[in-house]
Amino acid sequence: MNKALTRAAPAARGRASRPLGLDRPGVQVGTLIRIRWAATLGQLATTLVVGLGFGFPIPWWPVLAAVGAGVSLNLGLIWLYRAQDRLDGPSAFWNLGFDLFQISVMLFLTGGLLNPFALWLLVPVTISATLLTARATALLVALALGLLALLWQRALPLPWDDGGIQFPPIYHFGIFLAIGLGMCFLAAYAWQISNQARRRQAALVATQAALERESRMGALGSLAAAAAHELGGPLGTITLIARDLEDMLGEDPAIGADIRLLGQEVARARDILERIALRAEAEDPFPEVPLPALLREVVEPFEPTRVPVAIEVPWPPRGGPVVRRSPELLHGLGNIVSNALRHAARRVVIAGGESPQELRVTVTDDGPGFPEELLPRLGEPFLGPSVSGSGSTGLGIFIATTLLERTGARIVFANAPDGGARVEISWERADIEAGGVSPLKERSA
Repeated sequence: MNKALTRAAPAARGRASRPLGLDRPGVQVGTLIRIRWAATLGQLATTLVVGLGFGFPIPWWPVLAAVGAGVSLNLGLIWLYRAQDRLDGPSAFWNLGFDLFQISVMLFLTGGLLNPFALWLLVPVTISATLLTARATALLVALALGLLALLWQRALPLPWDDGGIQFPPIYHFGIFLAIGLGMCFLAAYAWQISNQARRRQAALVATQAALERESRMGALGSLAAAAAHELGGPLGTITLIARDLEDMLGEDPAIGADIRLLGQEVARARDILERIALRAEAEDPFPEVPLPALLREVVEPFEPTRVPVAIEVPWPPRGGPVVRRSPELLHGLGNIVSNALRHAARRVVIAGGESPQELRVTVTDDGPGFPEELLPRLGEPFLGPSVSGSGSTGLGIFIATTLLERTGARIVFANAPDGGARVEISWERADIEAGGVSPLKERSA
């Protein structure tokens, strides 16, 4: 018994050591196995009902061999993988290719395209469009079309009574054309939808990373302030001792210079800690600030700017509506301002405004503006390098849009009548003003 356990342990350890692959696109082995079990049971049940229940003659051994091939593959996957492992790339391609062949063999033995279950050829192709690259999906579609053409030309006839019905060749061609076109359409549609979902997921991950970076920077500032406060006491003690030593031994030709250097370095260390503390306090302002102050804080990290930035607000310098300051708001507005600074020719204008119902912030630059064909799509992730003509993919605008919408904002992208880009951000006053109900708190609740 102990020897058996010893022999089984390496295999179990080998299977347990496989990586989950959660960071890769693909399909879980358990999901693929369940789908194939369902298809296999459906094939077997249909064959038994048609052959035994309806009494149609069926080539039992070839059909059962085709069904057994699917069972064997499932058992092999269960042996080689854990249920939570993922198949991606070539592994997923060959599994789906096998399913195509297995379904084609079943159809070949049971009437070809005249078999009502010929539509099952669409299933592996549609699944591949949601899992594989465009190239792999195209290869699988080509394989499926080839098998479909073979079934159109060569297949065992359906076992009709008294010779059955003879369909004209044009009808066979119509079925081939309908299934082939449906296969191409479903593959293209499913691939586009899944690709958009993957791109959006990647962009949301980038957005989350940006927020985490902001949070880490805030935590680092708090840690720096705490360190500066805690180290202030020991450095004060060292300063007093250094001064006493300088009073007693400052004129000593052997160690006087070293004692004076010690005092200078201690003073330098205290200055550094004071600057860190001041910077940390600057990075941790009040959670509620006037809107003009918030706009100045958004611009401050870019100074000195390549072109002048004008902040135009109808409120006094220290007045204006008080808004809730959040990392989403700062980072989102910062991305909009960064995009304007990157493309402006001579200046950028950040204007604030209000009405009884809402607050507005408008960022305008005098650059080339947004491409007209992309205006309806701005805010989507990964638009391509034509967004700005400078290699930008639109991810920054997507991140800004996502973050600002989390604060309750509505964003409108447009081109100014006299040239340049214009981004208008507006909020219902209750969504952003101090004392209102924060959309972020509503979502967390």
